[in-house]
Order: sequence, then structure tokens, then C-alpha cells
Amino acid sequence: MTMVHKNFVNNNTRMNIGPTKSFRLFKENVGSYDNVGATMKDFMNFHRDLKEHIKGDDAKMLIENFIRKRDVFNGFYFDYALDEHDHVSHLFWADATSRKNYSLFGEMISFDCTYDSNTYSMVLAPFTGVDHHKSCITFGVGLLSKEDAQSFEWLFRNFLNAMGNCEPRYLITDQDPAMKVAINEVFVNTRHRLCLWHIMKKVPEKVGPELKQDEDFLKLLNECVWDMEQESEEFEATWNSLMVQYNLVENGWFQHMFSIREHWIPCYFRDLRLGGILRTTSRSKSENSFFNNFTNPHVTLVEFYMRFESAMDAQRHKQDKLNTESAQRHKQDKLNTESIHSVPQFITPLPLEKHATEVYTRKMFYMFQDEVYKACFRCGISSIRMEENIEIAQVMDHSRQKTSEITFNSGNLVTSCSCKLFERLGILCKHAICVLNARQVTKILEYYILDRWTNEATKRPIFDMHGNLLEECRKMNTTTKMLGEVWSEIFNCVGLAEGNEENLQQFLDNLRDFSKNLCVF
Repeated sequence: MTMVHKNFVNNNTRMNIGPTKSFRLFKENVGSYDNVGATMKDFMNFHRDLKEHIKGDDAKMLIENFIRKRDVFNGFYFDYALDEHDHVSHLFWADATSRKNYSLFGEMISFDCTYDSNTYSMVLAPFTGVDHHKSCITFGVGLLSKEDAQSFEWLFRNFLNAMGNCEPRYLITDQDPAMKVAINEVFVNTRHRLCLWHIMKKVPEKVGPELKQDEDFLKLLNECVWDMEQESEEFEATWNSLMVQYNLVENGWFQHMFSIREHWIPCYFRDLRLGGILRTTSRSKSENSFFNNFTNPHVTLVEFYMRFESAMDAQRHKQDKLNTESAQRHKQDKLNTESIHSVPQFITPLPLEKHATEVYTRKMFYMFQDEVYKACFRCGISSIRMEENIEIAQVMDHSRQKTSEITFNSGNLVTSCSCKLFERLGILCKHAICVLNARQVTKILEYYILDRWTNEATKRPIFDMHGNLLEECRKMNTTTKMLGEVWSEIFNCVGLAEGNEENLQQFLDNLRDFSKNLCVF
């Protein structure tokens, strides 16, 4: 096994690819098994020996790696604790990018610890949120050997230390009782909510075999619990009706969930600022899938962290890509030219819709555009009355046969709607847009443009409590960077020479000559 083989196996480990598949991938790269220069057993033995080498000093190697990171990057934070046998029992880390993202997007965080991450049965406990593209981002990560109140309290305090003791507005978790004790102890100013997705996953096991197959029941129950526009009284009436209709009145689990409804039913958070950011099922599924993709109960801590870093690179590359696309789209819009990142197609002639493309990320623009569409084609003003200088309009959503009340101040153009969409998600609702359009308002008021949803959201510099600038910490050491450039050039040359035997032969001869010269030295 040469260093090329060993590095290939190590790099594939980052992608959750084992030695057997690595061997086959290497063969595809070099063209045939004869060109591999090693056997599948060699690959497997190297991987086995590496794990054995790591095992004895696994935690020590990871901690030493964190210490080096902290020395190089001022914004890297970590802490750990040992048990009575001097084994690592608690570990938390957050790099500068994670801490900056928390400063920008940390109003609401989700905390979960259902992932077996390594061979020591330590659970992965990530703190996650949503960025300006409505994509999942990671604020910090913990590893715990126990899931008791003391362990959670240690982890939560370290999370707050890393984030300058700035608490989130809301914290979403599962129903773990030990977690709840620690949350009440540490997050004194945070509203604790239970994850609706985790709760709804339990429904099939809490009902009989017939009901869990009943699509009508599941559809009605989902509509009942997920509707954020309903009043709490409407939810309670619908819930009670369902319990009677499906003979669940005496079901202990449903009784308990109803008794704690204010902790998990979305309509009870209608008045909370940005209380609806983390509510969607798809987001919870996406987050769950993301962490399950790189966790494995059979890997060492060192292997786990390699996979974790690779996953973070992918997550952040996605954010960078979306940032670039938004910036280029905005630039093309200003120049009034077309590009692959051109302005999305408008569905109305409203100036408000055009203005939205100038300020919002593409994902948020589409959400705003949907509200514009509903305002134009589904809503209408049914009545208006004046109270002093305030207009109070009744706006009917004809698709839902539901009326919402809008107050409109003609002096400062501020509106307020009974549906509370702006409070929940931070964008104007269809009812407000309907009224603003009728009053010929052409731009979204600055009051309604939240920084967290704009193209410029990540460009603001953020400093920690010690004055360190929290910026990306993806610098590579010189050797690693040069190796990447070498491989890139090699693949580029192969691509250019492919199909021309003369060019390929010349490239091969040059490589062999260079190899001989290296052997001489």
C-alpha cells in the first residue's frame, strides 16, 4: 500500500465509504485491477490496522486535534469532561462559522440526540437552525455518553458559553424528561417547544392496527395539528371532534398530548415572533437524514469527526452556492440582462413582487410570490371602516372561505393582520398585500424586510465577546492545499488529453520521468 492508496482510503472514510468500495472506486480511476497496485485485502487490512491504531488513543487524538484548531482559529470553541475512569464523557465544539451563523440565524434552534455516532455508544447531539435560504445549518455539536439531566446541563451551558451567553428565543426538542429538567435550569429566557414531527411519528404506534392504516384519519389529524391560521378554540373543537369520531376519547396518549397542547400545537405560537420557522415536516426529515448519513455506531471518534467535517463542508458549500446565485441574480437584475441566475418569472405586474426579488433570497422570494399570487387571485376586500387614522379592512380568502382583519396606517403604511404570518415567518401575508396593493404601495416597507431573509444576511461582520472576528475557518495547511491543486491539475490534463493517444502518451511519459527524478532524490 502506497501513500496514494492510504490517502484514498482515508479520504473515502470521510464520505462514509468503506475499504471494499474504496478498492472498486480506485480500480475505476486507474482503469483496471492490474493498475491498482494493491489488492482488496490490502485495502481492508490497512483500514483494520488504522482503526486498531486509533482505538488506543482515539479520544486523545480528537482532543489534540481540537487544541490545534483552537490555536490556529481564534473562533474555534470546544470543551470536554472526563468520567471517573478518565474517559471522555462529554464533548462540545463549535467553529467560527457555526458561531457566526448562530448570531445571524439563532432565534430558534432544534436540539436532538437520537443518533448513535461512534463505537463507544456516545450519542450525537447537534444544535441546528435555519438560514436565509431556509436550509438547515449546524450551530454546534455535542457528544454525550449519558443522556441524563447533568449531561444535558453541561452541554447546554457550553453551548451558551460558545454563543456569548445569548439565549435563543425558542428551543425545540423531543419529549425527553431529563432534557426538560436541564432546559429549565439553563435556558431561563427561552420558550421550550416539543417537536411536532417527532410527536406525529408516534401516532401509528399509539392507535390500533386499523386506524394506523386509515388515510382519512391521518389526513384529518395532520390538518388539525398543522394549521397555524386557526385559533386555539378552532383547534380544540376539531381535535375533540376527531377523538369522538374515531373512538379515541379514552386513549391515554392522546389525552396526555392534548393536556400539553400549548407546548407543541403550532396555533398556540401564532403570536410569537418567528415562531413558525422550524415547523415543517420536510425540514425535520431533512435534518434527520443529514445526520444519519454520516453517523455509524461502529466508527472511532476520529473517523466520526472526519465524516462530520466532510458533511459540514457539503452543508456550507450549499449555502455558499445559494449566496453566489442570489448575488449574481441581483446583479443581473440591476443590469437588466439575462443569465443562468436570471430573475424568477413574475406572475403579476405588482411592483411589490419585483421589489421582493431585490431584497430576498430566491427561496424567500418564492414564498413571498406565493402570497402575492393568493392576494391577487384568491383574496378580496369585503369591507373597510375607519377608526381615527386607521383603516380596518376585512379581507376574504375565497379559497378557504375565511376572513382576516387588517389594520392599515396610511401615515406610515404599517399593517397588522389577524393571521399573524409576519409574526410567525417574517414575510407579509396575502391579506396585507391585498390591502397594500389597493392603496398603490409599490415597495415593501423596511419594517417588513428582516435581515435574516435577505441576500445580504451573511455579509455583516460578527465578533465574539473577546473581539475575535467570527469568519470561516476553512483554511487548509499549505501541503493539503497543494495536494488538492495537484490532483485537480492531473484530472484536468487527463480530461484535455482524453481521446488523443499522442497527448496521453506524452502526459504519461512526463509523469514517469518526474517519478524517476523523485526516486533519485
